[in-house]
Amino acid sequence: MLAVSVDGNRKHYRFKNAARSEEQAIFEGVFIANDEEVTRFVDYIHNTSKHVSGRGVCGGEWSAARETSQRSASKVDEEGLELAVCRHGVLLCALNMYRGEIFAYPLYLQRKLTRRTDMLTLMAMRWNQQKFNNLAISLSQRYQKATKALQSQLQNLETMKGELAVTERQLEDWVSDVKEWGDATTTTTTKNDVDALASRIEVLVASIKRRSQRLYKDTDGNKGRARMRRKIREEKGILTSVVEKYNKIVPNTETLCLETILSGDTAWPWQLTRSDSVDLKTKRRAFDIIMSVRRLQEEQKILVAEMDNHWKYLSARANSLRELSCLFASDTLKNSPFAKREG
Repeated sequence: MLAVSVDGNRKHYRFKNAARSEEQAIFEGVFIANDEEVTRFVDYIHNTSKHVSGRGVCGGEWSAARETSQRSASKVDEEGLELAVCRHGVLLCALNMYRGEIFAYPLYLQRKLTRRTDMLTLMAMRWNQQKFNNLAISLSQRYQKATKALQSQLQNLETMKGELAVTERQLEDWVSDVKEWGDATTTTTTKNDVDALASRIEVLVASIKRRSQRLYKDTDGNKGRARMRRKIREEKGILTSVVEKYNKIVPNTETLCLETILSGDTAWPWQLTRSDSVDLKTKRRAFDIIMSVRRLQEEQKILVAEMDNHWKYLSARANSLRELSCLFASDTLKNSPFAKREG
């Protein structure tokens, strides 16, 4: 069963006075339906249903889907495109809209989809065949890429070990410290005032950074940006007061600076492991390299197993083809005129 979504895009319009080519389209009706066929279908739906001009049969009085007996009276000829897509985002078919998103348009697209050969099945079969044909090359390229990346990360790890003069045991301890820090980030408690203030500070800093990063992405007008800037200023004011309260009740070694915590990725004092003098930023850098090495090693093992399975499959097919070739050759010899004469 094919799940299809249909929606209209009214930005693909065309003015009536725009120049139009008289040449016949090479792929006319393949993806975008023929306008005459759509018009005949719309007229058929209107004639066979209880149609009231100005009101949509489907959707009540929804303004975007209102029915009109005539085409648009504005300067626009084609008001846009109505497209049908599957859940994978593959474009299936479309038509030109002349009367808004009337209910007859999706009916036509549904009718067209039910009558055509399911191209998605053919595309999937073709993709599977191409994947099988290129699987050996793809696996070898992926293995080479993973091996090259693993060598680079191993070299980075050895360089770090030399710079910091640490052992494998110390690196494993750092990995454990970073994991504990990550667990503390998601399980911050509020048993006393310090914990509550720390949790409040983390939330405010994350919110301010997110709003600052999305300032020009989420809004496309000056009014929207002004509202977001006002919200950032309000949160910064709250953060200033919370940081001042926090600094009054913690030791001087754990005080926070507002500019520092807003400037970059901060390792919070209440999440630092005090087992050694190495800062959390260095431990996180080592943690990232070690995790990358482990992921690449795991990917290598998976690729080797896939290549082994593919080789066994090809070998089994080769043996089957060899047996079929021998049987075919023996049947050919038995049915040849020379074998009949000897018999």
